[in-house]
Amino acid sequence: MTHSDGTRDVRDFGATGTGDQRDTEAIQSALDECAETGGTVVVPPGEYLTGPLTVGSHTTLELQAGATLSFARDHEAFPARESRWEGWNQTGFHPCLLVEEAENVEITGRGTVDGQGDYWWQFYGVDDELPESLAERLDEFHAENDKADDVSSFTLRPPLFQIDRSENVSVSGITLQNSPFWNTHVVFSDNVTLHDVNVENPADAPNGDGIDIDSSRYVRISDCYLNAGDDAICIKSGKDEEGRRIGRPASGITVTNCTVEAGHGGVVIGSEMSGDVRDVTVSNCTFTDTDRGVRIKTQRGRGGVVEDCRFDNLVMRRVACPFTINGYYFMDIDSDPIPVDESTPMVRNVTYSNVTARDVETAGFFAGLPEQRFENISFANVEIDATRSLDATDLSPAMADGFDQRHGLFCKSITDVSFSNVRVRTAEGPALAFEETGRVSIDGLHVEADQETPILDIRDVGETLVSGCDWTGEGAFLRVRGDESGRISFAGNHGDLADGVAAPAVEHESADWV
Repeated sequence: MTHSDGTRDVRDFGATGTGDQRDTEAIQSALDECAETGGTVVVPPGEYLTGPLTVGSHTTLELQAGATLSFARDHEAFPARESRWEGWNQTGFHPCLLVEEAENVEITGRGTVDGQGDYWWQFYGVDDELPESLAERLDEFHAENDKADDVSSFTLRPPLFQIDRSENVSVSGITLQNSPFWNTHVVFSDNVTLHDVNVENPADAPNGDGIDIDSSRYVRISDCYLNAGDDAICIKSGKDEEGRRIGRPASGITVTNCTVEAGHGGVVIGSEMSGDVRDVTVSNCTFTDTDRGVRIKTQRGRGGVVEDCRFDNLVMRRVACPFTINGYYFMDIDSDPIPVDESTPMVRNVTYSNVTARDVETAGFFAGLPEQRFENISFANVEIDATRSLDATDLSPAMADGFDQRHGLFCKSITDVSFSNVRVRTAEGPALAFEETGRVSIDGLHVEADQETPILDIRDVGETLVSGCDWTGEGAFLRVRGDESGRISFAGNHGDLADGVAAPAVEHESADWV
């Protein structure tokens, strides 16, 4: 039944909203009818127990305040479906709520979409103790899928909400919670807006990502609250050879005015980035109690380029490591160069500005690859307080094997990195350490650190430029190591910085040096 204003009430199609019987057929009938002519499907207050649902084109789904779509605790209710999961096209469970090959869709209201994920989480990591019917389903999936790695676990659980191969989709006001797998997945879609959305997964939800933007363009995330069991906001574009072959970048993405209460990372790019990620802006956000703040992760074999990313006006607190660019995700950082080919990843043109990070363990971790250094990383107006105990958590700063955690910022295999008006406080020095880096430019560094250790530690750095710094310490300001360390220049500093260099001869390039 369609009302005169073009709305369809799911109760008119037989939905009860009592929570004790499934309303799947009634709700899906309303959605299907609406997709034929356009209009609005209204879900009034109540608990609507349902199997998976699909929203079609030209449809507004309005979940009124007090309405909950509660998805069935029954794996047999979820049919098989092929989509991209964790970077590869594979067969898995149908998403709870799906927008597929649709256009001009709006999902809005103050209602709730609840995946009842605890039913699914109990099966994670217990392959030998699964119900027989679920084990049979998974065997069928595995027979169809020819790809797997150590982290793929999508086939065990469905995502809560997926927007797939769609355009002009708007999501606002609703709460998305307790997802069996990823919470919200936007894949192969264009022009998607998520505004004023609450995304909530408990900390122990396996693979409980908040919002994953996957090979999609023109995505805007604003004024959202996220509390995730994994990465809060993640940007992806496919994995390894398949991701490069499909070649659909994630691009034109903005994240603004968002609050992240918990998660493995506030905003994360990768590690599935083989189809490229570009033109990303993150601004006016707060990250609290996240494992990492802004995180870019990749590894040999991925290929692809992450480029032109800006992170501005961020506040972080109790974050283990606020800044991470890691080319060794689950790999050994102490490795020799290998030949560069299409599987060699690149990260370049990344800017962090106007950032405050309080009560963190490690100031930052940046590591390119020896065969292909990452390029052009810059900091401006950044303040980091890295005095939290390294034992506060058991986290690695970047999940790179062979790296010993430290308080200071670490940088390796980058062509050029610059710091302008940066303040670092560490429990012990050095505050900044650079290895096998082309050019380091520091203008206006303010450091509070253990004066018994150098403020800066460089090894095999091609060129080091230091200006606008004030140093009156008694120990070494700069320690230089390595046979390939090149020119070191001081200009416009306050204090005898050159006298605090534990190194070979230093060139004084400017008459302003004193």
